[in-house]
This record gives sequence, structure tokens and C-alpha cells, in this order.
Amino acid sequence: MSKLSFTIAYASGEDIEYPARELNTHSPHTRGWQSARFCEFPQEIGLALTRPARLTQVQLLSHQSKIATRIELYVGDGPSYEQANWRRLGYLSLDNNKRSEYQARELKSVYIDCQGAYLKLLVHRCYVNKHNIFNQVGIVATNLLGEFLGGGSQEGLDPNHPLGGSLPPPTIGGGAGVGGGAGARGGVMDDLAFDMNLDPATAERIRQIVASKERAVEMEDYDAAKRLKAAEGELCGLGVQLAQLEVAKRQAVQSEDYDRAKML
Repeated sequence: MSKLSFTIAYASGEDIEYPARELNTHSPHTRGWQSARFCEFPQEIGLALTRPARLTQVQLLSHQSKIATRIELYVGDGPSYEQANWRRLGYLSLDNNKRSEYQARELKSVYIDCQGAYLKLLVHRCYVNKHNIFNQVGIVATNLLGEFLGGGSQEGLDPNHPLGGSLPPPTIGGGAGVGGGAGARGGVMDDLAFDMNLDPATAERIRQIVASKERAVEMEDYDAAKRLKAAEGELCGLGVQLAQLEVAKRQAVQSEDYDRAKML
């Protein structure tokens, strides 16, 4: 199971400052998609895979206060997103986030087994809270895991099955730091948390080091593998710190605290 590349094929609406194309990239700087103010529900977001694939996991990172009550998942196949034949996989429910006082973001990991070229998200009405005065919903990031293939029949879950009911407890994280759900089934570097916690350059460098470490193990060069493992750990630590500094700097600029931004 590996990360599947995709692009946004359709959005029924968006906030001009948080367009759906933000979901095409994963990094600590990703702003994500938000619906238009006082929009009608449900909102629809369409993802087009670069080619047909077997999907085994979907990860969704919700906004901390602009939270949908539930999200339905559909998989589709066809010549285009508009002409796709859809199959409903089920739905997942999100927490209202009162416990964290709307400071944390909920990461949902859904395990599925289906084939298709498109994924449709129907995002239902929002939870009402004092931080969401325009009744919006928001998704910060979406990650798809599985294997690319040439096509085939679809297999999946009961379409009336609540996906959230079969999931492990959702992981809650604050700010740019989020917990992952891919674990052993997808690998740390395929998990959404990996890219959301590291700047893109560091994430790519770590992937290169891990690939070199695996080659060293195959060649039974264990001294080299040990050195690469140490470099991997050190770079992970530095990368997280760098990403946190970049996020803090951006927040300082947005709040016009230029003295703090200069220090960072």
C-alpha cells in the first residue's frame, strides 16, 4: 500500500481564500479547502486519481472549528468525473471538538477495499459553534492509499455501513502536529501526518535516505544502514522543528506581529 496521487476534479463551492486546489498538496503550509459562507449542504468535493487504482485507505484531516457532522464517500469509474458511475461506500462521523475548545484537528482514517478512478466526498452540514459564524465546513488535507492498476471490478463495503463505526478511535492533534493512522498497513512515510509535520524538502530527503537504507540492507551493508538510520532520525527531528518555526512565522505575519516574524 502506497500513497496515491490525485487532483481535485470538482468542487461545488469554496471560500476564495481556501480553494479546493489546496487539497492537491500536503505540507505544514497547506491551508486546505473551506466551503463558501452560508453555503447549501451537502457540499461536494471530487478527486481524480492519476489512473485507476485499488483504494485501501482514505485519510481526512478536518478543520478545527469548521467541522462537518458527517462525510459520505463514493467511488467512481468512467470516462470523466461528470460521467462516472458511482458506488456509495458509507459515511464517517466527526466529533464536534468541544473537548479541545476547537484547537485540535481530527484525523479520520477509513479502511476500505474498492477499485475506481474517482472519489467523491459529500460533506454535510456543519456543527454550530462561536468560532464558525458563517456556517462553513473545512477539510485541511486528504490522503489516499492503495495501489495503482489498470482497472477492474469494484469490491467494497456495504453502502449503508457507517464507516466511522468500524474505525479505531480518531487521533486528535493540535496545529500542524497530527497523529496518523496508516501505521503498519501503509508505512510512516505514506501517512498524512508525515507530510503535514515536515516541510516538503525535508520529507523528500528523508524518503531518499530511507530508500538508500533499504538498498544497504539488501546488500547486507549493515554499517551503512546503521549510519543512514541515524541520519534519518536526526533529520526527522530537525524537520519537525523547522516546520513548526515556519508555521509560527506565517501566523506572526498574518497577525502583523512583524517583530516576532523577524526573530523566527
